[in-house]
Formats: sequence, C-alpha cells, structure tokens
Amino acid sequence: MRWRLKAVFLLLTGCLLQASAQEEQVLFSAPGGFYEESFPISLGCCYGNHHVRYTINGDSPTPTSALYTDPLTLNEGLYSKSDIYTIVNSIPSVFYLPDHIQKAIVIRAAVFDENDSIISPIATNSYFIRSLGCDFHGLPVISIVADSLSLFDYETGIFIPGIHYDPSDSTHTGNYCQRGREWERLINMEFYEPDNTGINQPCGLRTHGGASRWYQQKGMRFYAREEYGKKRFKHRFFESTPIASFKRLNLHPFRCSNWLQTGGQEYLAQTVAANLDVEALAVRQTVVFINGEYWGIYTLEESPDERYLEDHYDVDLEKLNIIKYWGVTQYGDGSNWWSLYTWINSADLSLPEDSAYAYSRIDVNNLIDYLLLETYSANLDWPQNNVLIWQPEAGQSFRWIFYDGDGCFTRPQFNALENAHHQGGNSVVIKHFLENAHFRRTFYERYLQLLETHFSYSYLKSILDRYQQLVEGEVTAQSERFHFPVNMDKWHEGLEDAELFISSRHNYFKEEILQYISVGEPSISSFCCSPNPSTGTFCIRFHSEANYVSPIEIFDIMGRKVYWKELYLFEGENNIPISTSLSPGLYLIRLDGIATRIVIR
Repeated sequence: MRWRLKAVFLLLTGCLLQASAQEEQVLFSAPGGFYEESFPISLGCCYGNHHVRYTINGDSPTPTSALYTDPLTLNEGLYSKSDIYTIVNSIPSVFYLPDHIQKAIVIRAAVFDENDSIISPIATNSYFIRSLGCDFHGLPVISIVADSLSLFDYETGIFIPGIHYDPSDSTHTGNYCQRGREWERLINMEFYEPDNTGINQPCGLRTHGGASRWYQQKGMRFYAREEYGKKRFKHRFFESTPIASFKRLNLHPFRCSNWLQTGGQEYLAQTVAANLDVEALAVRQTVVFINGEYWGIYTLEESPDERYLEDHYDVDLEKLNIIKYWGVTQYGDGSNWWSLYTWINSADLSLPEDSAYAYSRIDVNNLIDYLLLETYSANLDWPQNNVLIWQPEAGQSFRWIFYDGDGCFTRPQFNALENAHHQGGNSVVIKHFLENAHFRRTFYERYLQLLETHFSYSYLKSILDRYQQLVEGEVTAQSERFHFPVNMDKWHEGLEDAELFISSRHNYFKEEILQYISVGEPSISSFCCSPNPSTGTFCIRFHSEANYVSPIEIFDIMGRKVYWKELYLFEGENNIPISTSLSPGLYLIRLDGIATRIVIR
C-alpha cells in the first residue's frame, strides 16, 4: 500500500509541475538507480486523453510499442529479450560468446496522443536490483541505452564490422573504425553513484581509441550537446578534480591490449601523472551496461581535447593549438609547432644560443616530467603514438598532455629511452634536447627526486593495491563476459607482473638513462667543501673533464656511510650544493674515489 501512495504522490506532483511548464512528459513513480528488492513501478502522464507506451529493449517507443496500463514489477520479466551480446561486434576471430550475462531493467517511455502520435520527449530509466544480482561491489554504473540499429545495423551501426569491414585489413576497417560526426549516435546515458546520485540525459556516442575498436569491449566517447538537451555533463565524477561540468567524457575499456590482463595500466599511469608537471586525466573505475546488458569494467576519464584545456586552464579556444603525433594538427593552427619543430631538427642545442631559444619555446620542466613518465613506465605504445602537445596561443610555450597509458608498467626491461631515439621524426625533440648538458642534468636530478617519491616502490604499490581493492570483486564478472582476463588466476598473475615491474624497473632504467646522459669518463683530480666547518649545508667545488654521473658519499669517524646521493657532474667548473642533517662531528666525504674531510658543527 505504501508504494502505491508514494507513486500517486509522485505522479500528481509531476503532473502539477508539467502542467505549469505546459509540456507533456512521462512520469515515473521511482527514478532509475540501485534498489535492494524488486517493486512495482507506475508510469503516467498529465492529461487523461493521452497514453504511455514503453519498451524494455532500449529502442525508442513507437505507436506499436507496449501500451502501459498497470504498474510494472521490476523483475526478470522486464529483462530485454534482444540478447545483443550474441551479435558479433568485433573481429570475428576475437569474438567471445558467454553462456549468459547479467542483465538490468531498462524502461524507455513516451506519451502519445489520441492519434498515437508521440508528443513528449523519450524518458529512460535503468534499474539495478541487488536481489537479482546487480551488485557491483561499490563501483558506480553507467547505463548506455540506444536504438539497436544505431549500434548494430549492418550499414550504420557503430559497434559492428558491418559494411566497412575488409577481412584483408581487419584491424583498420569496420564500421567501428569510422570517425567523425557522421558516426556519432544519439543515446541516453545514466550515471549512478552507489548512493543513486548522478545524471540521466541524452547525449552523443562515438567509438573511440585504437585497438579497442575491434574488440568486443570498445572504447567510447560521450558528447554533451545542446541539440541533445544539455550542453554539459554536470556531476563531480572524479575525486582528483573539483571540476563538475564536462563537455566530453571517455570510456576506456578494461581490455585495450594484450600486454597485461590487469585492466589497470591506465588507472595506474594517470594516477602517477596527476602528481607530476604534466596534464593528466582524472580517472574513475566503473561498470557499464548497454541496453540493459552487462558490458564489463571501464575506466571513465576526461577527454584530452580542447574542452579539457578550456575547463582546466581557461584557455581561449580561438587561440588554442593542439598537435597530435608530433605533427598532426588536432585543433587550431599547427604552423607555430611546425616552425619550431623544423628549427629544432637543424639546431644544435649544445650551443648556448640555440638552447636558450629552445627553452623559451618549450616548457622544459613539463617536457622533463613527461619524458620521465613515458620512459620510466616503459610505455610500449610511445612515442610513435599517443602524443599530445598544446599551446595556449601562438608565441607561448608548448606543453605535453599524458594520455593512454595501457602500454605502461608492463615490461621492466624494455629500453624506452633507446626506443624513443629510433622513431624517426617522432624522436627529433627528444634527441635534440638530450644534446644539452643542462637538460641532461635536470632530467637526471628530477629522476632521482621522483625515484624517492612518485616512482618509488611504496608509492606505486599503494596505487596498485588501491586499484585491486576497487575492482577485484567485479573481475570475475568481467572475465565471464569477455574472457579477458581469462580467469582470476590470470588477473592475479597480471598484478604480480605489474608489481615486479615497479620493484625492478629502477635497475634497468638506471642503465638506460646513464647511456644517454653520461657522455664521458670520471675525471676529477680534487674537490673542496665550502664553508668548512659548516652547519651541514655546504657546496662542493671541483673541475670536471667530462659530463657524467658520480655518487657522493659521507662517512662518520667509525667508517659508517651516513649520506649518499648521485650527482650529475658538468664538464668544466662545478659548484654543487649539498644539504644534510648530520650531527656535529668530523666526517669524510668521497666523490669519484677522491676524499676530503669536513667538520659539521
């Protein structure tokens, strides 16, 4: 009886509101979201000579759709019978058909007049009943609802191989590989937090990404447009940014590659990037449903484009320039970049005048953090891919955006710096900046800082553990749906491989980095400390015959090592500050095999 009174109250309240707005609309007695148990739901409209028709398979209601007459009980009887999961929506050789899948209840409804003409917007609500198995272990859920032809029609469906598929070029053809506004489809997107807060609105959907397009679990992008009803997605999706209004959002699938079966490389990489001087994307693990059918684990994230930069940096879109793949103009005018790129290609950045100009055109601190992140994480899909460079306006410095970290943190022995030097035109900026001694020194010293902080084993392990806690309860369902990971054992193996990477990467990377920044043999004859005695903060002064790396070591009078640090030594005169917290006493300092005494007072 209680649900009936509540339903009547909600419907009457809705009718009063809609009457004042003078627009007919479907009224639901309960909104979409999570519910513990099944219950009856009522649909209504405001005028007695109108009626409601509805569908449960995601399609838009038509005059032939079911006529609403009595409350609908939210149980298995309202599951879609379309079984779209059986449609081959990938390269046929990688398609996996599960025995069954989890389903939710989707109701799309509209008001029709006495002539059966639709006279209201289509209303869409998705219901996730925990007693029916819809428990996603604390993750939010995204429900994508669309006319099935928009996704699966042979000629126009954006999710299938379709008319554009060529078996002789299976990874670059297919409807799902098409791009542009012509291949954007109108859908309804709902986002529900575990407490049922969120959004429910029509928007545009396109496939997105590279390899994920030809897998079943596709990369996707949402577009908020005024013509669809709302200009923005207004919700605070991410803890890492206060921004709560977005023009575009990406869905990054659990399976984007075959490198590891963890599904967490993007989450790990972007979480690290957020602490560096690079433009990073906010990320959130979520579960996705399409037309009421389970579609696995995804990473919801910001879309790295002009709207992202507008939201974060308040740029003028008429002046903004974005370059992709080191030379393709993605937005604005690319001539400023091409001019600089051409100059760098013929410049000698070991010369003071050339390096000064290069430093004035590129944000070097950003470039260093960007290069360190890409190379220390051993990104297998960079720098030939996944490069975004932006400039607020002509004449200002260029900066880098980090995106697509699926190739990161997988192979600890991968020599990313060497790879970055042998990518043709993609290597120009990297190679030429590493010609500059000051850049090499800053690059190495920044690496040492990060090794103690955001590249440290303890920090990276904490992110990996957090990821495991977030998704572990949902991985079995992901595996059963897409056979990726193959099973929980394979997923745990992937996590172990990721942990092996973060525990051993430094040993391999140190060899790589010294290969490119240490260009000479150790060659100092003496050094001195000033002031001496000191309070623990002093400078060491010496002349070096080459650029190279050497540790400085400090021993107490008992011969115990009490301080150690690697230094980058410049060719020529060096004056390097050292700061310690040593107790008063006499100490021995050793640099490059040469020793001297210092008194700390």
